[in-house]
Formats: sequence, C-alpha cells, structure tokens
Amino acid sequence: MCGIGGIVGGGPPDPAVLERMAAAMAHRGPDAQGTWHDERCGLAFRRLAILDLDERSNQPMHLGPLHLAYNGEVYDFVERRAELERLGHAFHTTGDTEVLLHAWQQWGEGALDRINAMCAFAVWDDRAATLTLAVDPFGEKPLYWRRDGDRLLFASDIRALIQADPSIRPQHGAALETFLALGILPEVDQSFFAGVHRLPAAHVLRFQYGRVTLRRYWEPRPAAVPTRYPDAVDHLRELLTDAIRLRLRSDVPVGTSLSGGVDSSAIVTLSARLAGDHRRHAFTARFPGFARDEWGYAHEVAEAAGVVEHHAIEPTPAELLDDLDRLVADHEEPVLGLSVYAQWRVMQRARAEGVTVLLDGQGADELFGGYEGQEALAARSAGPRALARAIRRDPRGTAWALARERAPRALHVRALRAAATPYAAAGPGNRAAVTPPTGRRWRARGRSPYQGELLRQAFASSLPALLRYADRNSMAHSREARLPFLDRRIAEFAYSAPPVFLRRGPVTKAVLRDALRGTVPDRILDRRDKVGYEPPQAVWLADERVRARAAEVLLDRDARTAGLVDRAAVEADVRAGAWRDHAGLWRALNAELWLRTFDHAPSGAPPAAVTAARPA
Repeated sequence: MCGIGGIVGGGPPDPAVLERMAAAMAHRGPDAQGTWHDERCGLAFRRLAILDLDERSNQPMHLGPLHLAYNGEVYDFVERRAELERLGHAFHTTGDTEVLLHAWQQWGEGALDRINAMCAFAVWDDRAATLTLAVDPFGEKPLYWRRDGDRLLFASDIRALIQADPSIRPQHGAALETFLALGILPEVDQSFFAGVHRLPAAHVLRFQYGRVTLRRYWEPRPAAVPTRYPDAVDHLRELLTDAIRLRLRSDVPVGTSLSGGVDSSAIVTLSARLAGDHRRHAFTARFPGFARDEWGYAHEVAEAAGVVEHHAIEPTPAELLDDLDRLVADHEEPVLGLSVYAQWRVMQRARAEGVTVLLDGQGADELFGGYEGQEALAARSAGPRALARAIRRDPRGTAWALARERAPRALHVRALRAAATPYAAAGPGNRAAVTPPTGRRWRARGRSPYQGELLRQAFASSLPALLRYADRNSMAHSREARLPFLDRRIAEFAYSAPPVFLRRGPVTKAVLRDALRGTVPDRILDRRDKVGYEPPQAVWLADERVRARAAEVLLDRDARTAGLVDRAAVEADVRAGAWRDHAGLWRALNAELWLRTFDHAPSGAPPAAVTAARPA
C-alpha cells in the first residue's frame, strides 16, 4: 500500500514539485520516497512496505521503456510470476510490483484481466509517449486526476495534487449544497474539489499527445453458479476461503477488523483457520452503554476463532474533539457520519500494536443483498410465486416498495428535498434547487431488477463511499485494508446467482449465511439487525463540550459555510439545548472544518494540519 502521483505534458516536470507531491503523501508510505522523470513525464512515490521489504522493491520501477508507480497489492502475484517465468521473464525481487511491471510488458492492458488485485497505478511508456492510469475492479484504491492546461496531474491524494497546482480549491456549489441538505455525495467520478476527478472503479485512463481517453475494462460477467442451492453454498465457501488465503500473503503482521456482524465475522473465522497457530489480532470499536454496541457479538466470534488478542477501542466525545481537525484533514473531503471516526481509531490502534495489514468484510452487503427494503424487488425478480409469497407476508410494505421502485425520478427527488436537514440554507427556493446525482442505472441486458440494484449499490452509491472512507482511515495511520469479498470471482458469483439464493423471504445474504454455518457462531448468523462500527452519534453531538464546539464553529461570523448553513436554525437549537437533526448537524460541522482546512491553503503548500507529522 503506497501513494503515487505524477505529471505528464506541458514540458519537463519540475523535480522539486515531484518531491513535494511525494512528501505530501508520507502517511501513505513511511518506508521510502522516490521520484523519477524524463523530459515529458514525472512520477512520485511513497512506499508502505508489505511484500519484499528490501529497498530493491522501491519505486518508481523501470523495465525497458516502461516506468511504473503502483499502489496496492497483486494478491496472486506468486501464480502470475510463475506464468511469466514460463514465458521467459526473469525477476530480481520477490514482491508483486515487479510482477505487475512484467505483466504489463507481456500483455499491456490485458494484464488487468489476468491479475487478482487491489490497486491504482500509473505506467509511462516513453517509447509510445503514453501514460496509462488504472484502478482495480471496485475502486478500492483511489486515483484523482486533473487537466491543467496541457498537463495531466494525478495522485492518490488531493493534497498531492495541490502541490502541483496550488489553485485547486473546494467547490462551494451544487456538490456541497447537496451534501449539506441531503447527505448525498458527488457522482463517483467527481470530487468536492473544482476540476478534480476520480478515476472510477474498473477504469483505465490514457493520456497521449494531450488527449485523454477513458474506458471501462471490466463489468461483472456471468458466472457458472450451481443450480442446486446446497452446491452453490459449498462453492461460495470455497471461493471466499481462497480469496482470504490470497489476502493473507504478507511479509508484515496481518490482523482483522471485527464489528460483530456476519461479514467481518466470516473474515475473522475463516482467516483464523487458514492462518494456523501464529499470533493473531482482531480489533473492535466498542461503545459501552450504547444499545447498538456490538462488543458482545464480536467477542464471541473472537473466542470461537481462537483469536489471541482481541483489542477493544473505546472512543469518547472528548477524544473526538481532540482528533476532529486531524480526522477532517485525513479524509480530504466531507464524510457522512461519525462511523468513520470509529474505523479511524481502529486503524490507529492497529498501528500502535504493530499490525500493518487488516482484513475487513466490506462489500458483502452490496454483493449479496444485505440491506433492508429490497425484499419486494428480489421477489419480483424471482418470479410470480416469490412475489405472491412476499405480498402474503407483508402486503402493505410490498405494495409500497413496488410503487416506489416504479415512481418517476421527480417524485424521488421531491421526497428527498422534503427530508432535507433544517440546517440547510433557509428558504424553499434554495432547497428545491438541490438535486441529487442521478447515479448509473444498472439495468443491463440479462440482469434482473434486483441484480441491477445491487450493481448500482456497488458501483454508484453505497460501496464507493465506504471504500473511500476505508482507504482514508487506513492510510491516515499507514495501515493497509484488504477486502476479500471484493474478489472478482466472488462478485461474479453473487451477481450471477438467482435472487432466491441471496434473499430467501426476509433473510438477507442467505447463501452467504449458509456458507458460514459451522464456522461462524449461529447467534451471529441469525442476526437480522445491521450495525457495523456505529457510534452513538446523537449522544456524542449532544455532549456539552461537542455542542459548544459546534456552535463556536458554525456561528463564527467568518464561517465559510455562510449562505449554505442556516445560522438561525443552528442558533435556535443551541438555545434549546438539543439538535433537531444530528446527522445534518454533523454534515454542517464537517463541511465548515473542511473548508477551513482546504479553502485557504498557502500558495504552493497544503495546510499545515494536513502535512503535520503523524504520531505512532
């Protein structure tokens, strides 16, 4: 796991700028820094050493006319290396970076179809004068880019882009207004910064002679799913076990994040079986006294898996206040809620314990249908009999869900606007102007409506936000997060399975739950509630110290969210001693602190709060 950046076009790159870009990503890679440039392209790199810890695997790495800066992991690098050696390639390292470089030399962009990876990388081909940027199938690793005249700038972090173009500033328009009012993030290929784009999941960008082209290199393909449900259960168990096996490859300590739900419990129990007897760590955020605290479930799983050290992290409102400015800076863009702080603290603790890599269960909900409110859609996709059973179980709820699915987009937008936070800028005219992003509609040929909805969640709505948070939280503390469920083979299984395998009546993720019987405790598999590192956000924001800080920030006469946040609504709630909408209040506070951090950076450098040294 590393940080990459670079400049191409517009004349020879400035070596000093490349060094500053790399230095701005020191948190992503504390183990080494490297830059390289020729007359047309420059690459910047920070290394977090995971495989082949020797300096021979430092980057940028070169092979003939190819020059590579790479962030992530090729999980099946052992198998790909053996394949390439049979084709005549010789290797000088034992890591995955050199394997990716040789794979690119052998197959070009076709290498993306051959590797099992979580990555974002840049390859400059000086013979073809072409820069290629690519990200993994689900966009686990970020890559931001910007056109600056004749130049193309790219980096893992926006703060690195600012080093190359100090004019980059936050947007004050529709993206921020919609976030504040409705809690909706920009489209997946956009950011909260003007002119800064994010390369979407499974995409390649090519820059040649001043021209940018984008293409999608992968969509989940139809897979052979056993027609008998018990056989499908067995097959999924084999796929998940192998995905975890590959993600346990590391030359540094590996642990797990554990929330107490089905998904992270699957990762902990299966990885414990695969890892043998060596020392194991699991990390859980807990909130004593909170009704939705999951520590009891998580600890039961840890004991069942034989985890040697189960670490409890107990964030408090006072600690949130101490960490708030750094949390905002680490995320670089506004975030929807304080669950990110719980995950941020887990990664901080992993660093303190010397655990560099953590496996987590994110992605299972978007693959296997883990969210509520989808039963009617799944039943309709499964056929008339399944739909009839759903209507008998819940006639009113099913009818309402079907009507909502078929309602025109205008009605959805109207309902969202009606639910806008009271802290959004006053006046129905302002609120009515806020329009949520459309998102890509995944109604591809051969896909059921339910599969289409799951694909939309994975590539256009919930999962991209979760992956952004996971990357920012882990990299803030120089940790690597690996997500076995986002193995391409598992995704293609899930999106090819009949809806009745995923949703069996009111039971979500049915095939996954059954694949884990006998491994994960039944009490976990039979849970129907969904939590996942959920802190008592309303209680925290009602804390007297936090409330005072929020009032101080939002009611400052020089507040940068003036005109976006309704000061009168905030003042009324301060006087009343209670927030009407804690989620909306958090978004307003987060946005104001974010603008303070990024909107007035000194020319040529990001704010000091962003580049401050990270304590262990």
